[in-house]
Amino acid sequence: MRTIAHRLERPILALGLQGRARRCFLLENVAEIKGATAEEHGKLCADRKRATERAMRGEAPVEAPPELPEGGEIDLTDLDGCPYYARVLQSDLDGLVERLSAKLPAPHEFEAYCREENLCAYELSKRLVPHARVVTAPYAFFFHPQIRRALFAWLGVEPNRIDLVVDEAHNLPSHLRELTTVALPQESVRRARAEVAERGDFQLPDGPSASRFLDLVGAAVEELIHALARDDDAVLPPSVFEDALLTALGGTSHRLDTWLGALATWGENLRDERRRERRLPRSWVHTVALTLLSWPQLEAPGYVKVATRLPRPALEAYALDASAAARPILDVHLSVHMSGTLAPLEEYRDSLGLGPKARLLEVPSHFPPENRKFLFDPSVTTRFEELKHDPRAIQRLADRLAEVLQTLPVKTAVFFPSFDLMQRVLDAGLQTQLPGNVFIEYSKLPSGDLWRSIEGWKKDPEGTILLGVAGGRLSEGIDYPDEELEAVVLVGIPYPRPTAKREALRRYLDSTVGKGWEYTVEAPAQRAIVQACGRMIRSEHDRGIAIVLDRRATAFASSLPGLAPVEDLARVTQQFYGRRARWSSTASRSPGGPPAPGSPAAGP
Repeated sequence: MRTIAHRLERPILALGLQGRARRCFLLENVAEIKGATAEEHGKLCADRKRATERAMRGEAPVEAPPELPEGGEIDLTDLDGCPYYARVLQSDLDGLVERLSAKLPAPHEFEAYCREENLCAYELSKRLVPHARVVTAPYAFFFHPQIRRALFAWLGVEPNRIDLVVDEAHNLPSHLRELTTVALPQESVRRARAEVAERGDFQLPDGPSASRFLDLVGAAVEELIHALARDDDAVLPPSVFEDALLTALGGTSHRLDTWLGALATWGENLRDERRRERRLPRSWVHTVALTLLSWPQLEAPGYVKVATRLPRPALEAYALDASAAARPILDVHLSVHMSGTLAPLEEYRDSLGLGPKARLLEVPSHFPPENRKFLFDPSVTTRFEELKHDPRAIQRLADRLAEVLQTLPVKTAVFFPSFDLMQRVLDAGLQTQLPGNVFIEYSKLPSGDLWRSIEGWKKDPEGTILLGVAGGRLSEGIDYPDEELEAVVLVGIPYPRPTAKREALRRYLDSTVGKGWEYTVEAPAQRAIVQACGRMIRSEHDRGIAIVLDRRATAFASSLPGLAPVEDLARVTQQFYGRRARWSSTASRSPGGPPAPGSPAAGP
């Protein structure tokens, strides 16, 4: 927008929105807020805004937020109005529009300015939105129904006056499926039961006590997960959960709905009570009751019901139809969807229900093609059957990978199809053959720690190799410009892990568009390959070699221009990198293991 603004006769305002949780300076140090939903946070904010507005009318003073105690957190009940919101009400909005139009701050710069001026960044952005010609926001602002209604109200325009641009669009179908999926985690039922115990048990109309009811729900959920989900997940037989509840409770569907309605009312009253007490307006009983009330309506063909073990034990009604949540796209004036890995475009169009009139455009990369080389090794594979039945397959893979890494003279990323295969290859001897400071991604490493550690590795002159998974946090969304990364090795084809959800999605797409396998298996693998290989080429000046250690790479040749088999890799690398090759001491010394956990360039 700054580049565009230089060509305009008069300045325009471009604004980046973020969620309330990220931009609330008053509540960011309240322990109780961590993990709050947007609705819960919104209710707390609304109460403090009303108190502030009363104070501005002279009905009460606006108090500064209390000083942080030694522990760094404050009690929610200590907070009444909001001085940050008061400052917004007192601000010269026209002056701010003029100032921000001239500077066009990025979201983090806007937040820094608001913090410096003691302004509420969230409320100020809401007031500035009607003056903005360009607004950026996370997906939820447009695709979550309640938040979208609020956004349109702030903008003050009808949907047909909006031009929508969806960036990183390859993520949108899965995001919309998750957005409309309904889950009943075991932990939520446990917390609901504890809530009843804490607040006092009560009797349901002509039925069991609330505690007894929740005990039976928890037992049914646990039994189904234990009995069916032996791996990641399993499809539930039709009505099995509802039947288990009715059998245990000895009631009818009508009585079950009556009991759930009573629980929902009790939970809503608890939320109101906590709100009056200046507490987080949350009730686990309310959440569980509403989930169970909606459960019978979430049926095929749009949903499949599964028991899951990971990432948390739960029963889920998994949404198969992303097009239902994508319908608001059809209401806008026009929409443009873009991503470096959006192909196959037909899959994206069909998944979102954009219709046959949607225009499909593949734009070739404007980066010089001679700056990248794609190779594959036909001597190895990660095909499941071979890894399972050939006891030497993992060892051959480890030895070949070590040979390739010792030949590449530059910083290299290695991406595996899974953490499990990465660990098996490391255990097969790779770990003792890696030169220099090596960074290894672990699945349970918190994101904040991961970003800090990887930044250290990128800057470390001794950093040589990073190991992660294709489709993971290191292989998508992180830039490694210039010499921060100049080679990528893909160990195998990153086909998605087979799960009950994916198989159900395959069957659904087979029945609707006739391309279940292509859209649920081949397309995600293609995107993961292109995303991983793309980490090393971030500008027209970057150069890099990508090597796929799997003979099946030829199936993706259309996405890897000039794909050729590996022959004399040492000769190829010397010719390709030339004087830019960093044949440092780290690459030629006796191989050592990765640095000790906790060093700047190592995962824990």
